[in-house]
Parts: sequence; C-alpha cells; structure tokens
Amino acid sequence: MINQRIKSIPGTLQRLPLVTLTIIAINVIVYIVAYREAVGVTDPELSPAHIYGLIPSHLRIGKMVTANFIHLGLVHLVVNMGLLYLFGRDVERAMGKLEYCIFYIGACFAASILHIAIVFATLPQNYADMPVVGASGSVAGVVAIYAVRYHRKVLNFFGLELPALFVILCWLITQLMLGILGLYRDNILGLGLKEVSYWSHLGGFTFGIIAALATNMALQGEREHLISEANRHYDNGNILEATQRYESLLKYDPDNAFAHAELGRLWAILEEEDQSLPYYQMAIELYISQGEEGEALARADEMKRFWPNAIVAAPNRFRFACYLEETGRTEQAIRAFRKLAEEEPGSVEAQMALLKIGQFQLSFQHDPKSAATTLSSFLERYPNSEWRKFAEDVLTRAQSCQPVRA
Repeated sequence: MINQRIKSIPGTLQRLPLVTLTIIAINVIVYIVAYREAVGVTDPELSPAHIYGLIPSHLRIGKMVTANFIHLGLVHLVVNMGLLYLFGRDVERAMGKLEYCIFYIGACFAASILHIAIVFATLPQNYADMPVVGASGSVAGVVAIYAVRYHRKVLNFFGLELPALFVILCWLITQLMLGILGLYRDNILGLGLKEVSYWSHLGGFTFGIIAALATNMALQGEREHLISEANRHYDNGNILEATQRYESLLKYDPDNAFAHAELGRLWAILEEEDQSLPYYQMAIELYISQGEEGEALARADEMKRFWPNAIVAAPNRFRFACYLEETGRTEQAIRAFRKLAEEEPGSVEAQMALLKIGQFQLSFQHDPKSAATTLSSFLERYPNSEWRKFAEDVLTRAQSCQPVRA
C-alpha cells in the first residue's frame, strides 16, 4: 500500500497546477517585500512601483515583466490572484507546464506593449511618466485561453451557474468600453478611467486569443465537451444520444481514432454490425497510422469479441504481432505470426511471418531444429520470394547449430 502511494506521487504532482501556484506565491512574496520596503518612503520615485513598474518614458525590457508582479494594494493583489487561480489551473492543464509558463511571460510583454502604444499614441505626455503595475494584463491572457479552450464550461458563483463564455464576454466588453472612454475622459461616475490600464488587459487578452487559435484550442475544447457529453449519455443508458455526440465530434475532427472506436463499440452494443464494423476498421487504421499499435490491438481484440467473423487486414495483423514482439511478449508474438501464416498464406505478410518465426525459434527459443523446419517450409511454399536468399542464410545458420550424430 505504501509503495502504491509513493508511486502515485509523481502523477499527483503532475496534476497539480504548480506553475499557477508558483506565480501566485511569487506575487504574494513580492507584495509583502514591497510593502515593507514602501514603509517610511516619502519620495515616490523610490517606491517599488517606480523602481519595478513599467514607465513608458523610461522603457526597460525587464520592467515589462517585473511590473506584472507588483501590486498597489491587497484588494488589487487578491482580485488578480483569485482570477489567476480560477482560470489558470485549467489553462495550465490544457497547455502543459512549460508552455504555460512561456505563455504567461509572453502575455506580460503583450500587455505592456499595447499599454505603451496607447500611451504614446493617444494620451498626454505626463501619462508616459506614470508607472503601471499589476498582473491584470497577463491574467487577462490566461482568461482568453480559457475562453477559447473551455468555451463550454459553466462557472458556479456561490450557487449561481453562468456560462464561462458569457461571463468573460461581459468582462471583455466592459474593458473595451472603459478603455475607449478613458481615451477621452478622465473619469465617469467617480471612476478614474486613466487610473487603470484597461489597454494592458486588452493586450494580454488579445495575445491569449491569438495563442489559443494558433494552437487549435477551440477544437480541443469542443472535443473534450463532446466526449464528456457522450459519456454522460452512455452512463444514463442513452446510447443513441452518445453515438450522436461522437458523430458530431467526427465532423470537427474526422481523424479522431478514439471517436471511431467508441462508435464501433456503441453500435456493437446496439447489435448493429453493419454500423459497427466500419468504425472499428477505421479506428484500427487511424491508431496504427498514429503509431499507437497498442490501442489498435486493443480495439481489434474488442471488435473480434463482438464480431468473431470480423476480418483484420493481413498488414495490420503483422503490425500487431511485431508490436507484441517489441513489447517483450515474444510467445504471444510467435502465436500471432503463426496464425497469420496459416490463415493468410497468399499474403506478403505470411512470408514475413514465417521468417520471423524461424528467427525466433533460432534466437529466442534456441531450437535450431524447429527453425530449420520452418525455414525449409518457407522455401518450399515461396520458391520465388524476394526474401529467399535471406531465408537460405538463416537456414544455413540453423543447420550448423544442430548436433551431428556420431
């Protein structure tokens, strides 16, 4: 039991949003240190915001990143870190830890760049001397990834369920409106429009949208949603509805081997052989083409359990036997090669299977007599084979290993 728990630790750590938690921890630590440094400081230019914040008129590349880790108050920090935790966990899982980390830094730069461009293009000169700080821009990039990747998700706010896309769209429209108004007015309804860098938010968000679309995350999100819906319908006993979800998935992703395989299984459960077999066959072909012979073999075995008379093409059977060999299941591989040679004698794969058996008998089973018999049978069956010379060489080796009677 203890060993099982120890073995599960790496998997558990992999599932934890370690990058998100690390970014939050850094922001909290920086806030505490900056707060202590700011105590007693009377000169604004010596404050952490001026030292580490982004000042367009005194542009430093490093500050385009450091500014995202400085916050002006506890509320500022809590709101940004709360949003990062809410959305960042799933985004980190979807992207992978390294890619997510690189993306976050990229969002820092994107947010800073748009803020600088807007300040120099539209605002009075004095705004170029004002520092901007906070993780809002980079967090907005994370929110954008979430909007594309998890566009089907529903957020629960203390019992109130709202579609994630609706919530994010409302936030985006608000940021865009306030950003545009801030170009022309200083405040509205007591809200200081130029005290918040809305264009940083929009810069980070735009970067996130571009990154998500470039990596096809919308399709990934739709795929995950449809599979989840199919599983839900299947668990409720609604098999036809489950098949409809997988068929919808194939419209978006026609080369999805898993969807083909599940459709083969579901139609088999419904005892529809004509519907089931084509999906199974396609799934097997796709898995093999994608280098997933193990999945292909598992689905072929599943198909044969449902439909014992189903035919698996000779090339695929040979690949399965080779896969068994490569994964150390040599005895199973020999049986698979032998069955292929017996059932598909006219195929090229049958010739290769016999050669494989002969080699196994000689090298793995250390049975040169059986190897010689197999290879002699090969030469009799296929006198014009392109592998005849190879078979003769192996046969010679097998015969030389047999004991000589006195």
